[in-house]
Amino acid sequence: MESATIREVQHNLAAFVRRVEQGEEIEIRRRNKVVARLVAGGGAALAGRKVDWAAVGERRKRLWGGKMAPGKPTSEIVYESRGDR
Repeated sequence: MESATIREVQHNLAAFVRRVEQGEEIEIRRRNKVVARLVAGGGAALAGRKVDWAAVGERRKRLWGGKMAPGKPTSEIVYESRGDR
């Protein structure tokens, strides 16, 4: 994956967008730390991409072991945010 500084992207945005349209992904760095990633947008551009859900499961196990993730369940948060609707 290509990487570029914020300054490079600011000065050459059109060129970076063309490269992304052709399928490249570009990491944007500030002080040698990745702060963003420039990727193709839209359903058609991402339709062929596969998501590796196995990596998510492994990360979850590493973070919380066999326990539930801390905090409220998403359903409870949604219910509270809706109020009396």
